[in-house]
Formats: sequence, C-alpha cells, structure tokens
Amino acid sequence: MRIGLTFNLRKSFSERNSVFDSPETIENIKRALERKGHRVKLYEAGSETLFYLLSLDRPQIVFNIAEGKNGTYGEAYVPSMLDELKIPYTGSSALAVSLSVNKVATKMIMQSANVSAPKLYQFITTPNEEIRNIDSFPVIVKPVFEGSSIGISSKSICYSMEDVSISALRIFQRLKRPVMIEEFIEGTEITVGVIGNFPPKMLPLLEIDFSPLNKRESKASKGIQTYKFKADYSEKAQYFLPARVSEEVIKKIEENVIKAFRVLNLRDVARFDLRIDKNGTPFILEVNAVVGLERDHSDFPRVYKLTGKTYEDLINDILESALERIKRNERVVF
Repeated sequence: MRIGLTFNLRKSFSERNSVFDSPETIENIKRALERKGHRVKLYEAGSETLFYLLSLDRPQIVFNIAEGKNGTYGEAYVPSMLDELKIPYTGSSALAVSLSVNKVATKMIMQSANVSAPKLYQFITTPNEEIRNIDSFPVIVKPVFEGSSIGISSKSICYSMEDVSISALRIFQRLKRPVMIEEFIEGTEITVGVIGNFPPKMLPLLEIDFSPLNKRESKASKGIQTYKFKADYSEKAQYFLPARVSEEVIKKIEENVIKAFRVLNLRDVARFDLRIDKNGTPFILEVNAVVGLERDHSDFPRVYKLTGKTYEDLINDILESALERIKRNERVVF
C-alpha cells in the first residue's frame, strides 16, 4: 500500500516540544511499515503545504502520529484535514481526539457512562476565579488541555486550600491555560493500552513502581508521573507486567477501560492511565487518543516488548486495526 506518515518533528527539546517525535521514532515507524512491503511517504504536520501535498499524492491511508499545530485542539488538525480530503487514517476521529484532549469533557462523558474516575472539584478558566472550598484532601491541580504531564510537578498534589491556590496560579502563569482540581487517588499506578475495534482488546496491565527512585528523584515525582519523572527518571522506575493485581481488579479495569474507549468513540488504538486505591477500585486518570510510539521509551512499545512482541508487530497491528475498520465502513461518531 501507499502509506502517508504524518508527524511533528522534534527539532529541539523543550517542555512544549516534548510531545513531538524524534527523527529516530519517525524512521522506526517508517521502517516497520516498509518491512511489510508498504511504500511510505513522510509528511511534516507543521508544514504550510501539508494540505496541498496530501491532496496531490492521495495516499491510500495515513498512519497518523501528529500532534498537529499550535492551539488547544492541535491534535485534531491532521484528522480534520484528512476527513476533508476523504483520505482514511489510523487512530481516532478529529472529534474524539478533541474530546480526549479536554480532560474535563472526557471526565464528564465517562462519568455519565458510570466509568470510574476521580471526583472533579472545580474547573477554573481565569486566575481571578474564586476557588470553592474543598471538603477532602489531598487533591491534584493540573492543566485541562496539556499532555505528556506538562504542567504537573511534585507541587501539583495539594493538602490545603493555600496549596491549591498556589498550584493553580503557577499553572496559569506558566501555561496560560485553564486548570482543573480533582480528587487525588493514592495507590498503584497503572497504564494500559487498547488496540482494535471489533472488539477493542485491552492489553496486559503495566504497573509503574516508583520505589527504586532515590530521595532526590522521589522528591521530584512524589509518586506520580510528573513531567520531570517522564523526562528524566522513567527508566529508573520498576515496571511489572503483568501488574501485581488480582484477577478481580483486572476485570474491573477492563470493564471501565473498554466502556470508556467506546463511549469516547475512540478507534484503533488508545492508552489509559489509572490508579488503583487501597480498596481495589480502579480510577481512570487520563485518556490518550494519540499514543506515544517511541520504541525504547513509550509505554505502548514497552508493553509489546514485555509480552514478547516486536515494535514492528505494534505498528502493523495499529495499521491492520484501521484497515479492518475501513473495510467494514464502520466509523462511529457522535
């Protein structure tokens, strides 16, 4: 097949560019597809000529890993363009991607479907907005629209109203973005992937254990996936696959994750971050419609490797999921 690969190239490393992909990741995906006999052409999502080039070349399908352009819903930029051009692509629709970017909207949809998620206390759009009294601590304060733990630090976990005010103001000053305050779930950190559509299949749970981190590293992460942890310390954590949880808990997680995948109209591939509290109740913290595919660092490839599959298997499983969906002509949207 003639496949287009849409991406954002990480030309320099900064917090803002951390969601973009390295030249190595782009080349690894290209090579994985080519080894299956496909012809792959690269398209930089930040290019002003992207629409023109895609309309001219008209690839049979696009393998999309692009974060899009600047703006709140940048991840929807490429899917929207491909929909306009009627070119099929891997991954979720522009609408589903936009919803997954908005943590408040995602939470409201999941809770309407009785999917377990932490309690939302408040959604704040301006730094002058009054913060309502919170009746239970700890809570976590985080940006509504950022990915890759941007804006999340060890100071994001708050134990008083004063902590909340300081943390919220810090995010407003740094990112100029809305802030959410939600219940902080103390417990076991889990990440899990879903792949396919008919039906969507949950992969084995990956448990992230922060205990191997030294005192300085632990202070920077506070037992959560902060931006600092992901950037500097993730390789020092210990990973358990399968996770050290009971079959009963696995069943609860699968029920919630698959329900969330469906109610959010996700397609082909997605990743969920969860916590399991001391009572064995799982809570979905984050939904990632555009998953990281860095071969030696991202969680999805890590799970495939630990289950005995290759990076090439992962890339082509994503492609095959999209091709099967397109063949059935079942593209569910709201």
